[in-house]
Amino acid sequence: MMRNAAVEGRLDSMSRRRAGAAARVLVAALVAAGCGASSAARIPSVRVDEEVRDELPLEGRRWAYEAENEVIIALDRRDDAREALARARARLGETEDAADRSKAKEPSRAKVAWREEQRRLADARLDEAEIGVYCARTSFELTKARLAVRFGFPVKEGYVPPFEAQYEACAKELAAASEGANAAEARAAKALEKWRDSRREYVTRTGDHDHGLWTD
Repeated sequence: MMRNAAVEGRLDSMSRRRAGAAARVLVAALVAAGCGASSAARIPSVRVDEEVRDELPLEGRRWAYEAENEVIIALDRRDDAREALARARARLGETEDAADRSKAKEPSRAKVAWREEQRRLADARLDEAEIGVYCARTSFELTKARLAVRFGFPVKEGYVPPFEAQYEACAKELAAASEGANAAEARAAKALEKWRDSRREYVTRTGDHDHGLWTD
């Protein structure tokens, strides 16, 4: 059967859009990210143009939006970690100032040491959160790459494995950062116990129960 001109025109327009989307997939995957940036600012070295998502059918777009939402969640966690680090730094400064005026030198030094470990912990958690942002981005790119294959975009053979390798490398980096943050948390807990022990010893020795150091 002969197609009429209007139908032919619509089909030709759809073909051009699909071809353009496929070209964006192939070209964007070659864009390399700069090295040395902070983890939260890092851009995946292989990526799919976000416009490709708009060429996907509804089901595919939903999956892409879910993966993109994980990036937003990771950014929120990063922001929370930044605020926690700011609070830890402020508490450390306040504790150092109080220690300079305190007559209870040993408990004061122990409390400063604890606050310093808290700051280090907050710093480690921020590093972890920033890497988490990058991992969420690599996961988003992997999802889009898989969807491009699933829904028939004319990508090259072996298109998805580089995206998988990129995500897996970040997952290992995140696991190492989490391990480091957990170790920092354990050190902070030990420092807290040392401060409490020093405080108890000071109270037993001096009978001074009304000192400002007794508040955690």
